[in-house]
Amino acid sequence: MTCTTVRTMSSVRIFNLLDLPQEIILHILSFLDLPDLATLSKLHEYLALLAADPVLHLIRLRVVAPSRVGHSLFARSPHGALLRPTMTDLVHRYVIRGHNIERRLRMGLYIYTEHSVDQYDIGLRLQRERTAHIIASHLRRRAPAPVGLKLLYHSGILPDVESSLLSISRSLLPVVRKLKWSIQRDKLANEVRGLSGALGSGNSALPLTGSLAAWIELKGQGVVQDCERVRLALCPDVRRMVKFYESLGH
Repeated sequence: MTCTTVRTMSSVRIFNLLDLPQEIILHILSFLDLPDLATLSKLHEYLALLAADPVLHLIRLRVVAPSRVGHSLFARSPHGALLRPTMTDLVHRYVIRGHNIERRLRMGLYIYTEHSVDQYDIGLRLQRERTAHIIASHLRRRAPAPVGLKLLYHSGILPDVESSLLSISRSLLPVVRKLKWSIQRDKLANEVRGLSGALGSGNSALPLTGSLAAWIELKGQGVVQDCERVRLALCPDVRRMVKFYESLGH
């Protein structure tokens, strides 16, 4: 009863309560009531000697007992019920917790054994895992269809690069976005004009052969995969290319 097992990462060390100095043991015993001291006196002769120490009982009479009375720990209600909570009340208020702790109290068992603590910790961990699994399954069912990053940027859900930079004033953001859009439009327009110069002028639909096919493989992927806003903002040759691609689907 007086030994406690202390677990470490490398070894198991036995801690004996009787190895503590008398002052510390007497300070611990000062928090016990008379029935508890009488029970400890039956366990060991050394504890019986300390439980009968006159200094201990003097402290209990002058310090501990008035403090308990001042906190109304032994007071009763007008109906005669004790105002001090019992062990069962503390269990119902979740002050004392454990696995099947009420049954163990009714059987008179010690509720803070190492096995009981391990069972309670395992129960809490399983409860958290089950709660996390239920929440994750609900979120998976409610998750929307995946959307592209471009759509998130255009919708204003994700901020663009300019908004996250502290070196750009907030009032200049519309101008910076227009300038960035103009640079992107001019760059794509120059690429398409270079293609038009290589193929020659003409208003007919462009055949998917020769240099056009090579251009599509090298540089045209950016134009084809880009949004409709980018394609229609370029020169008229790109609009004819868009009509040509749309005609391929019919």
